[in-house]
Amino acid sequence: MASRKILALVALPALASAFTGSFMPATGARIALRSAATSAIAPARVATPTLGLSMQAEEENKLFVGGLPWALDSEDLKEVFQEFGEIEQANVVYDRETGRSKGFGFVAFTDKDSAAKAMEAMNQAEIGGRTVNVNFAKPREPRAPGGFNKRY
Repeated sequence: MASRKILALVALPALASAFTGSFMPATGARIALRSAATSAIAPARVATPTLGLSMQAEEENKLFVGGLPWALDSEDLKEVFQEFGEIEQANVVYDRETGRSKGFGFVAFTDKDSAAKAMEAMNQAEIGGRTVNVNFAKPREPRAPGGFNKRY
């Protein structure tokens, strides 16, 4: 499998920029390799259900992270943010139809100070060649019941 990743990286020279100027070079390199393997060789990721990290209740220690690289998974997200404090849970959101990342996720810290420090340091930082937006998460707006285009 490693030879496939190297072959994909050689075949896609545009990924060389992911190795330079990244916020965390080791993680950025691993994400770039995984991204090359995913887009050029590997089949689509199978969606895995995520439990326990919902945005229904307001929590002061949860961050929204947008603009993530498509190949970044929940473990990688946790690894990137763990230097700022103890993390309860990190979750990348996947499309339930295709199983691919939607490009955003949530990171829940055990205390608000760690979350604030992470937001300040990581907002507009580069991860895997992409600039991420980090903000405190907001609860999801209530939606009207029913299906497509029902107005009642």
